[in-house]
This record gives sequence, C-alpha cells and structure tokens, in this order.
Amino acid sequence: MPLLKPVDKCWQPADFLPASEDPDFLDKVQELRKRAEQLPDDYLVVFVGDMITEEALPTYMAMLNTLDGVRDETGASPTPWGKWTREWTAEENRHGDVMNKYMYLTGRVNMHAIEVTIQNLIGSGM
Repeated sequence: MPLLKPVDKCWQPADFLPASEDPDFLDKVQELRKRAEQLPDDYLVVFVGDMITEEALPTYMAMLNTLDGVRDETGASPTPWGKWTREWTAEENRHGDVMNKYMYLTGRVNMHAIEVTIQNLIGSGM
C-alpha cells in the first residue's frame, strides 16, 4: 500500500535505545538513566499518559473496524481500508514500544502500575 512507508524504510524502537546485544549495554543504560534524571516530573506524567494512549492502539483499531462502510469483521479484510488500518496500527505500534522501553530503562516510573493501567484500558474497550 503506497500510503505508508515500507517497513524497511521505517525507524524501529531499537534504533533509539541501547542495543541489548552491545557489550556496553549496561553502561549505555546508566548514561540513559543519568540523562533521564534531569526530566521534570510533569514531563514524565505527560510521557506516561501518551505512552498509555499509544499502547491502547488495538482498542482504537477494533473500534474503527466496527464502523459502517469500513467494517473489517475478520481483521484480515483485503479491502483498502482493512489493509490500511492494519498497516497503520503496525506502524503506530512502534511509538508505544519505544516509549515503554525507554520508560522502563529510565527507572523513573512504576512500570507495573503502568502495565496494569494499559491492560485495564485495553480490556475495558471504548
């Protein structure tokens, strides 16, 4: 589908985070944590709110697929809308992934509480 970039042209979350296979991984995580210490709490609140919104993307896709005229009852519709929503969801999923991994590595927030919130949000639906 030409409306979205091909996967091989897209950035991936790992492009912005320390590589776990790197021998200097732990040193790079420590550097990341040191920089993250400078972030004010209100930035973290906004960041976490956005991350939770991004992580709930499956809920938004499920809701979009119920609309008359663009309904995708199987989740694998060959229609342009069906293809686009799946590709858009896959592309957007990267945002939540990079934010979640970054926040985890910073050690600045209670990731368990955030994960419970995300699970409850997705489980509750729209």
